[in-house]
Amino acid sequence: MMCWLIRVFLTSVVVFVSTTDGAGAYALQDPQLPRVTIGVVRDGPSDQHPEITERFRQEILGLLSGDFNVSMPPEKDLQADWTLAGVAAAVDRLLSDPEIDVVLALGVMASHVAAQRRDLPKPVVAPIVIDAELQGLPLEDGASGVRNLNYVTLPQTIPPDLLAFREIVPFTRVAVLANGPSLEQIPEIKSRAEQRLAEIGLEARWSPVGTTLESALVGLSDDIEAVYILPLFRLVSSDFDRLVEALIDRGLPSFSWRGASEVRRGILAGRKPDTFFPRLARRTALNIQRIVLGEDAGTLPVAFPARPRVTINMATARAIGVYPPWKVITEAQLINEERREADRRLSLASAVREAVRVNLDLAAEGRAVAAGAQDVRTAASLLLPQINVSTLGNVIDEDRAQASFGNQSQRTFSGSATLSQVIFSEATWANVSVQRSIQQSRVLDRERVRLDIAVEAATAYLNVLRAKTVERIERENILVTRTNLELAQVRRSIGASGPGEVYRWENQIANDRQAVIEASVQRNLAEIELNRLLHRPLEEPFLTEEVGLDDPLLITQHERLLSQTAGDPWSFRVLRAFMAQEALAASPELGALEAGIKAQRRALRSAGRAFWSPTLALQAGVTNVFSRGGPGTDSPLQAASLPDGFNNLFTDVDDLNWSVGLNISLPLFSGGSRFAARSQAAEELAGLELQRGSVAERVEQRVRAALHQMGGSLANIDLSRDAAEAARNNLDLVSDAYGRGLVSILDLLDAQNAALVADQVAANAVYDFLIDLMIVERAAGEFDLFRTPEQREAFFERLDAFFAEAGAPTTRR
Repeated sequence: MMCWLIRVFLTSVVVFVSTTDGAGAYALQDPQLPRVTIGVVRDGPSDQHPEITERFRQEILGLLSGDFNVSMPPEKDLQADWTLAGVAAAVDRLLSDPEIDVVLALGVMASHVAAQRRDLPKPVVAPIVIDAELQGLPLEDGASGVRNLNYVTLPQTIPPDLLAFREIVPFTRVAVLANGPSLEQIPEIKSRAEQRLAEIGLEARWSPVGTTLESALVGLSDDIEAVYILPLFRLVSSDFDRLVEALIDRGLPSFSWRGASEVRRGILAGRKPDTFFPRLARRTALNIQRIVLGEDAGTLPVAFPARPRVTINMATARAIGVYPPWKVITEAQLINEERREADRRLSLASAVREAVRVNLDLAAEGRAVAAGAQDVRTAASLLLPQINVSTLGNVIDEDRAQASFGNQSQRTFSGSATLSQVIFSEATWANVSVQRSIQQSRVLDRERVRLDIAVEAATAYLNVLRAKTVERIERENILVTRTNLELAQVRRSIGASGPGEVYRWENQIANDRQAVIEASVQRNLAEIELNRLLHRPLEEPFLTEEVGLDDPLLITQHERLLSQTAGDPWSFRVLRAFMAQEALAASPELGALEAGIKAQRRALRSAGRAFWSPTLALQAGVTNVFSRGGPGTDSPLQAASLPDGFNNLFTDVDDLNWSVGLNISLPLFSGGSRFAARSQAAEELAGLELQRGSVAERVEQRVRAALHQMGGSLANIDLSRDAAEAARNNLDLVSDAYGRGLVSILDLLDAQNAALVADQVAANAVYDFLIDLMIVERAAGEFDLFRTPEQREAFFERLDAFFAEAGAPTTRR
């Protein structure tokens, strides 16, 4: 606290001091600020230490440099010899150095040695602890309880790691690869871990690893089923990569204590996320800041929630034939996951366009329209000439042919042709007109189906995005539960709570996994529905493009429309009236009914004219006998044998016959059927007109209701986002209070559930609005997506004219 008071009364004069080794040993200096010098102890030579040290240095200098002249001189960065004695000597050297204000034990052995001390003349921070419980480090009321000692502890690490490992792949014998000196000189890690692992049915084979690959492989006997890798600081980076390759070649599943960073290099799995070490460095810097501001290091909390999340390298899993079960995948981060779907990418616009191009329901409607066009042609064909030709080959019995006196040959072959032409027929003309109107109705029905398919495809696409978002939120919620479980384990380890809280969080994780599985199922169902609409293999994978309120497609097409929706109530009322007018003009349902009414009116006129309108038809025919043969071919009455004066009584008739006639017909009485037909047509027409009125009411109701729904969902977006942010802030506060023992587990569960629900509501609000927007366009009878720029501009011109007529401000800006 004294340092802070000094800071208040001093003025800042900033000077720049260059680093001595280029690695940031000094921060930006102000000579009037208090000086803090930090010494570092490392276990021994390692090509990994510079990277780790630099990460901690940057966090410390970045956090403290505003209030202190902070330095971490290279000569105060001591490197031991991988022995406890060497580490202890380095720690003693810094503790006795009057220039050192804080000692940073930056290594597994250094942290262990420092944390075992009970008499420290100056603050020591030990952040790299493998497993504080296994190492038997001091703990009192959540702190070390040792003056000037602060370390950072995780809940039990090794047993939980191996339990998570066994969820991925079953095994009983595991090789534990550990840094040789650490394993040899901190034997309590091995002895206590073996006891804990035996309790869960695991047999651990400990293998000390030196500086070579061979030292890492020597302990991998043929009966080993899995490999657990503790930090191998002495193994050079290239040998570590060769170790990974060797494990894969042998088909051995592996698990890393360090987590995601080594999983990305080929280790099968790990539990520490990429954020673990940056957070650990930040926590260390914060602890040092509190110490130099006057707090005793021995009173600072040592618990550090690791926020574990299993990371799995799926390329390694495939290489060794391991396939993680569902309960692991639900919350795991998968890297190198197979992406077969990368070749197929869908956006909202492309999904809708593809649906109206290839959907089977719409294709079937197209076939129905094509078939209906033939009904029109069939009806019109009756007004065109009808020509028929036929041939006849005829054979009769001989005695009949002889008795015909030459009128009927025993064998004849003839041909004929007939022509008929309707000159006037009210029924035929009426049928043509009716069929044309019916065909127009079919076309409009197809348009209705097109709009329905478009809105179904848009809704299905947005539901896929919604399901993916919900699945992501559920997965993130598991991470929150994992963190809370870790807090409960810390609280239990320090005696602040009993095992019941740990069991309760373990139960919650099981429930959260079920929620993730259900969310995954819903995503799969949404993807199958979209594939069906797009006439694709139902489980064909695809990539999606996120759609938001800032999507260029929505901004360019709907900005003016949405400005009226979110404007004042008067403008919104005028907008609803305009959209209702547009919907009534464009509705394919109403258009189809209009076509049906037109057809029925024509049928009614035809039924009335049937009482007095005759049918006129021209008929013509020609017949020719091509050949005759057999008895009856020649007449026995030959003109030459008849007496004089009788020659003209019998003339020869040639083989060609033709006729032409005009037919006029008018039924005088048909038993009352014409009266019945006229009455029926009148009643059907009246019914269709009533139906049109009903459909018009429904169309107007649908568009007005859709606009109200869209307006409400648009307003809900900001409100739900505010609620989600407040719920997350509340969760952070309650989580912090829970970690300090100020609230109960029920309070934290309530806060977590509230945050989960709020996040889901906020995500759903956007998709609800977008779906409502698609429904508005469907209700209005046209999708803006299908409009040309000219049609879009004409729409807004009509909108502005309507607003001007209503006395409201126009939508143009």
